[in-house]
Amino acid sequence: MPQEMPLEIEAHSHWTELTLNQPPRNVLDVDMLSALVKALDDLQAEAPPLLLKSTGKHFSTGYPISDIPAEIFHHDPAVRASTPFEQVMDRLTHYPAPILAVVQGDAYGGAVEMLACTDLRIAADTARVGVPPVRLGLVYSHTGLRRLLRGFGSPLVREMLMLGEAITAERAYVAGFFNRLVPADNLLESAREMMRSMTRGGPAALRGTRRILNLLEEREALPDEALAEIGRLRHESRSGEEFARAREAFLKKEPSPFGEG
Repeated sequence: MPQEMPLEIEAHSHWTELTLNQPPRNVLDVDMLSALVKALDDLQAEAPPLLLKSTGKHFSTGYPISDIPAEIFHHDPAVRASTPFEQVMDRLTHYPAPILAVVQGDAYGGAVEMLACTDLRIAADTARVGVPPVRLGLVYSHTGLRRLLRGFGSPLVREMLMLGEAITAERAYVAGFFNRLVPADNLLESAREMMRSMTRGGPAALRGTRRILNLLEEREALPDEALAEIGRLRHESRSGEEFARAREAFLKKEPSPFGEG
């Protein structure tokens, strides 16, 4: 019997869906991480918006506890950056187009950091998230903590990290980590409706907006080259074809020229 692929890739008209497919836990083992790196690299050129989801009971329980690689705790940042996990985080963070994550079940550890690398997150109201490295005697990476701080805010991250306890999706939603909570039965259709809404925006405008937001979050004081890039992206969006098409459709009260509906 053929072995299931750890990652399923399905292209839709205006976006692509990546599905973690190692139920029930969807662990972030080498096979899963390598498949994610390859998929994100392959999609980089056309860069459709992404919907990231998983099958089974859990979204992902993170690294298999029995196989946490020593390299991700190495003192040399170059060694850490070369690990499959950090490569996935880097690919997600710097992917050109927006990413929506769909969380149908619990997410733990590195899976929560992976979610923090996405732009929008929708969850089933029964889900839980937790980052329990202290329970294993481990200290989380500063890059991961920065992502978590942006996603949850300092007080809740401190609680999650210091106590090592999972929190409910409701608490994560109130903190702003999840954009929407819905019943599990409505989750996927609600997520796809969000994708339909997203793809009514101009592709280049979405990419430029994501890039600027990432630049603003990554740097407290932006260097001149980042400011120049922001200026260029904004100027190109205002003077480009996509703005002209969208403005014309708006003035004529027509549907978006870019996506469905």
